[in-house]
Amino acid sequence: MQGHIFLLIGPSGSGKTTLIQEVRKVVPTVRFIPTTTTRTPRPGELHGREYFFASDEEFDALIARGDLLEWQWVHGNRYGTSRQRFEEAIEGGVLGITSIDVLGGIAVKAAFPEGSTSIFVRPSSPEELRRRLVARGDTPGEDLERRLERVEMEFAQQSRCDAVVTNDNGRLTEALAQLLAIMQPYLAESR
Repeated sequence: MQGHIFLLIGPSGSGKTTLIQEVRKVVPTVRFIPTTTTRTPRPGELHGREYFFASDEEFDALIARGDLLEWQWVHGNRYGTSRQRFEEAIEGGVLGITSIDVLGGIAVKAAFPEGSTSIFVRPSSPEELRRRLVARGDTPGEDLERRLERVEMEFAQQSRCDAVVTNDNGRLTEALAQLLAIMQPYLAESR
């Protein structure tokens, strides 16, 4: 069986990470595939678990060697997708899930059209997104504004995704049910 990767795409604070955690509780065989970033780890994050954290020099070397399928500047840091990790997952029959920048997700979907499903995760409104980012408490004021400025561009890309999941405040179970319904045909094949 060929593997398949679910690309959760959406603005910062839309709930992608929470949905991934919930999917993995329900279907532990779905493997999280971390991307690489130059940003500093947040408290509790570990290298290779949430992200592969790289210095600017290490990231430059990944680019120079062609190891990244795509990479983007997002909120002042670089994020990229390992070509090898994705190819190995798909060729190895892995059902994977990852959180990825909107433009990066579109590039990965173009590279693996049969091996991936792009799913845009959106909050009910930009106001709800702002509330979540403020409540999260890990985004300084200037960074918060930079993230919110990007939201319009990100929302404009949702029509390019295979599916959209709305993660309304207080309705995580509904968003999870929507996501699992999208994943179901692939989950059924893997059993």
